[in-house]
Amino acid sequence: MRLRTLFLIPALLLAGAPAAQAGELPPDITAKLLKILVTNAGGKISCRDAALKDALTAVGVTVEDSAKVVWVTNPAQAKMLKSQGKLVVGPSPSLLSAGAGVALVEDGGKPKILLQMANVSASGVTLPDALLKVGAAQ
Repeated sequence: MRLRTLFLIPALLLAGAPAAQAGELPPDITAKLLKILVTNAGGKISCRDAALKDALTAVGVTVEDSAKVVWVTNPAQAKMLKSQGKLVVGPSPSLLSAGAGVALVEDGGKPKILLQMANVSASGVTLPDALLKVGAAQ
């Protein structure tokens, strides 16, 4: 009976644990999603994140500063690059209100694509149909 109690207590504690919050995807998963995203934009992306840049190169995406699609991590960058007509993509839903068109996040252990269609349209980049079907409009 004591052994059963020892296993029951941790199980009950885990059952009451809160669900995972949305977070950043690992660079290799992000790179694969970005590869799909940039197919209609010349297959290039601008990215200054070293780990993500390596992952992008590994999946065959060209990293180039003059690309139409840009990976950013802060709202100021998102706002500035949106005003330059770039399709801004980042790892946080909060970037969507700053000008990003796409946020790639982890939600419950799975990748989630969030779309802000007004910002996507403003960039002039056409997203692949596959991305539009799985993305969630914000």
